[in-house]
Amino acid sequence: MMSPASDFALRMRQGLLHRLGRSPSRFTRQTGFTLIEVLVAIAITMIFISITLQIMVTAALFRSNADQYNQAFNWIQKDYETVFNKAIEYENSVSPYSSKCLAPSSASGLAASFINDATTGLGGSPVSIGSITFNGKSFVMTRTADYASSDDPYRLVRLTYTVTPVTGGPAVLSIDVETVLYAGFKCPT
Repeated sequence: MMSPASDFALRMRQGLLHRLGRSPSRFTRQTGFTLIEVLVAIAITMIFISITLQIMVTAALFRSNADQYNQAFNWIQKDYETVFNKAIEYENSVSPYSSKCLAPSSASGLAASFINDATTGLGGSPVSIGSITFNGKSFVMTRTADYASSDDPYRLVRLTYTVTPVTGGPAVLSIDVETVLYAGFKCPT
């Protein structure tokens, strides 16, 4: 049994709908989503979620690669500073100039001597600098020194650094740099 207030409200609603030309039975029927509409909504949601997850995984991969690159670059920079300081000091006290300045070929010149000198130079080429672990992966760095491919094979040393995973695979970073031997500035031109 309906209360008089709710009965009155129902009759008012039906009267209003009748005046508007609408059937009251149309609005009393229950409505909802069809199965197809629900499936389409689920499919769209799943597509959105899969794209979002793919973006997040890709971003994490890029972040990991960038961190490996930065670590490798810092490692190379640290070794290059050591080589650079050795290049400054190599035969620095020789006066007025090194006998290697007048070498008949670049193979016996100042740069070749610096590369092969085990005491105050680089100690040969190529040289494995060692291994380091960052982000749970182990990497090895190799330094290759060459004088023949530099712009001045008597005084410049070209260094190629390569950082690769210990387990193999593509290099994380490979950099070519040249360093000048300061003793070469004392050489006659």
